[in-house]
Amino acid sequence: MRIHLSRRCFPLLMAVLITMPCVVEAATEGQHEGHKSMTGVVIKKDNALAVKTPDGATYQVNENASRRHEHEPFKAGDEVTVILDENNTVIDLHHKGEEGKHTFVTGKLVHMGQMEQHVKLKTADGEKVFPLAKQEIKTKGIDEGTRVTVELNEAGAVIDLHRAK
Repeated sequence: MRIHLSRRCFPLLMAVLITMPCVVEAATEGQHEGHKSMTGVVIKKDNALAVKTPDGATYQVNENASRRHEHEPFKAGDEVTVILDENNTVIDLHHKGEEGKHTFVTGKLVHMGQMEQHVKLKTADGEKVFPLAKQEIKTKGIDEGTRVTVELNEAGAVIDLHRAK
């Protein structure tokens, strides 16, 4: 009797496990493993704003980004948290204590529209289109049809894109 049940259950269990990665859509808070989060202070540098971190590095601040994300505009002296991708490019910036909640969505890359500035994914819930937070986001040699994970900021715009694991 035990052998009979396991012969029926095993194929069903395998089918569920095999299809699960294709169906799962992650929507969790947190940070991508290649990203760094650090604090800093906004300074004036060459008539523009920048963030100076404790290690002495400075990163330019896009003053329009805070307006697009409906944050209070940054000014010299503000303490901030800056999130850098694996290339040390600023992908998000928040006033200290107001860190955002990012969402991760996984699906097959249908289209990366640089001209239209959007990413289209095929997910378990159907095709979804997400605007790009900045035009510099690249697919890094990722072909259409590849499973990817996009990181969305609070406004729902793509701030990073990687192959899905």
